[in-house]
Amino acid sequence: MAGKIIAVKWGYNPNSSSLGVDVTFLLFGMAAISFLTPLVSLFLRGRKPT
Repeated sequence: MAGKIIAVKWGYNPNSSSLGVDVTFLLFGMAAISFLTPLVSLFLRGRKPT
């Protein structure tokens, strides 16, 4: 007799590795930082001291 799926729970499973979500946020965060850093430096260099 085959087992049945009784319920599907979405969310955190303490018995499995939760690194998938953490790595996704790290990748997007590093991409955002690497994109914004040159823009901020261009903005700061473009300002002329008065």
